[in-house]
Amino acid sequence: MSGCSEPNPVGRMLQTVSEELELSPHGWECLPLAGDGSDRRFFRVRQGSRHYVALVSPRKKTSGLDENDSYLLIGQHLRARGVAVPEIYWADRAAGWFLLEDVGDRHLQHLVLGARSLDQLRRIYREVLRMLVRLHGRAAQGFRSDFCFDTAVYDATFIVQRELEYFRTAFLVGFLGLDVGAQELCADFEVLAAAAAASRPGLVLHRDFQSRNLMVHRGRLWLIDFQGMRFGPPVYDFAALLVDPYVMLPKGFQEELIDLYWSAAERFLGGSYREFRDHLQLVRLCRNLQVLGAYGFLGKVKGKTNFFQYIPWAWRQLQDLLDGPLSRDLPRLANLVKEVSFLPAQFLGDIQAVT
Repeated sequence: MSGCSEPNPVGRMLQTVSEELELSPHGWECLPLAGDGSDRRFFRVRQGSRHYVALVSPRKKTSGLDENDSYLLIGQHLRARGVAVPEIYWADRAAGWFLLEDVGDRHLQHLVLGARSLDQLRRIYREVLRMLVRLHGRAAQGFRSDFCFDTAVYDATFIVQRELEYFRTAFLVGFLGLDVGAQELCADFEVLAAAAAASRPGLVLHRDFQSRNLMVHRGRLWLIDFQGMRFGPPVYDFAALLVDPYVMLPKGFQEELIDLYWSAAERFLGGSYREFRDHLQLVRLCRNLQVLGAYGFLGKVKGKTNFFQYIPWAWRQLQDLLDGPLSRDLPRLANLVKEVSFLPAQFLGDIQAVT
């Protein structure tokens, strides 16, 4: 095998599965693929006309459900429900080895950034929304809490710990170096989390439905990174599509998408249009805070400084969200954001210094 450094877990994987999949253990080419925020490693492996993606994901837990378990269980569930996800041809969950269908290198991000007109952008996102509504309608059927390694419900406790406090610790304190204690935003965070968590029973969300987790291959969209799926409000996934710094959709176009999504999703979301808009703003804010926390952590702690470039746009989205009715219910958070409103320009200077 060529193209991957030794010791080579991909080579050992292919030796293990060659008999089962009727593959030769010899003559494989291996090419490491660039990852995003995950510590998992991906490789494209080829032998003649055959090509796959090998995933190497060392198990993190010695007992109980691990991310590898969820990846396999949810991946199999989604494929059985007719959702376009890469087929998992073979897996060894204990070793953290997976052999996957190869769905190419082209993300939705590339398609969107290459759009030459607003009409083309509209056509792209109509297809994305069709996939999103299809996902929510099909994935909920037969979805089980024991698929989920990282809590099974997007509830208020999860929101506070994994999104709102993440923003405070990883972004405000870790990235910006501000002295913001947990108690300063605690009351606002509890109000926001309780309202955002509201959802009809039995609905599910992907929780990272954005342009780099959608692949464009053979004329269709494919969904990846689904292992974090859980029960909760589907509108969170739509919010993640809007609050997507990788493509920075214009505000007017975001408004178009909101009406398109509501017309397609009203049947399972329930409630009124006004209730939908209000809830969307709440989960949109949670997602925006989570994104800023993630980029701060990945850049500062993981050294993945390429994520810094997305912070200024995400910060401006946060300012817009809190420059309205939400500021009345979240006065401490809104005031804090106003106090540091000069920071987007500072980000750029800091980013240039770091990179």
